[in-house]
Amino acid sequence: MSIAGKAHNIAQLRELARRRLPRAIFEFIERGTEDDLLINRNVAALQAINLVPRTLRNVDHRDPSIELFGRKQPLPFVIAPTGVSDLLAYRGERAIATAAAKAGIPFTQTTSSTTSFAEIAKCATSGHWMQMYLWERRDLSWRVVDAAGENGADVLVLTVDTPMWPLREFNKRAGMSNPIRPNAVLVSDFLKRPSWLASVIARYYLNGGLPQFANYPPEVGGKLTGVVSRVANSASVCWDDVAELRRRWPGKLVLKGILSVDDAKLAVEHGVDGIAVSNHGGRNFDSSPPAISVLPGIVDAVGKDLTVLFDSGVRRGADIVKALAIGAKAVLVGRATLYGCAAGGEQGASHAIALLANEIDVAMAMVGVNRLAELDRTYLA
Repeated sequence: MSIAGKAHNIAQLRELARRRLPRAIFEFIERGTEDDLLINRNVAALQAINLVPRTLRNVDHRDPSIELFGRKQPLPFVIAPTGVSDLLAYRGERAIATAAAKAGIPFTQTTSSTTSFAEIAKCATSGHWMQMYLWERRDLSWRVVDAAGENGADVLVLTVDTPMWPLREFNKRAGMSNPIRPNAVLVSDFLKRPSWLASVIARYYLNGGLPQFANYPPEVGGKLTGVVSRVANSASVCWDDVAELRRRWPGKLVLKGILSVDDAKLAVEHGVDGIAVSNHGGRNFDSSPPAISVLPGIVDAVGKDLTVLFDSGVRRGADIVKALAIGAKAVLVGRATLYGCAAGGEQGASHAIALLANEIDVAMAMVGVNRLAELDRTYLA
């Protein structure tokens, strides 16, 4: 049976991924931080928002396309930066990037990518975004920025909500870390998934070994199972760094992880092109607010001055429609395509995108709009 016959929504893709992956890998992409409060509140907050149907409208010409940073795309979402996708399926990162390109939407490559910028550029032909953290050694960060630009990345996404490593206690219990360090708990877990071991890990070893952090400078470290230098973590990042990055980066610049109106206004002052209202998918700090709860205030404050994106908690296409009705210009989607990739590689990632696209189409018809630009808060209850 095809992946489409096995999964009719993202929740069912998630279940397929859970059955296939070792517990440690699945929990790394699935869970949040501390007590998993925020990850659940993200979803609940979106579910608490209702869409108000408008009836007796001709909605026979629905078009979910948008224009984002000067590029028209057929769907109103972007694949968010996510780690470990190459451990979900063999060459999983390429699979997701290719699925995004076939759907006509951008793919965001993460700093911790195990695929080179050049390789992803070949796959992400509908938009190649690059996400990064700033390291203590800023000179190393600028080298990564330059390399991304030289390989065609057109949007740079600076993640600003991680001044230190979050309290992901469940990862420790499962023996999972970043970088991965082999241990008895992890090995036992992996051995319980022989199909995954054979189709993913064994294939890597047959083709040269486990993936490595492909774009890290040598001073930082590259092995997926090695020790990454502490230069990769910086609690000193500040607005001066944003100003310097703005001077260095000629393309579009987005700050990801904004939850404060004051920070959104500072982003405008520093000349960035966009912000992503995000709490890192509930993975960083359990006491943060659900991202959707602060989106209206941020849109009202800066929505006319820069592009506001939304991220965190999306599980249905209707969630995307809700964020757009509030005023976001597009939405970042992360876990959905990870589930899809784990369940079925490129085909699974494409199916995840198709599921969300169909749900967006249904929501547009039900609320009575042919264009997403018609949405506003009068459609919310």
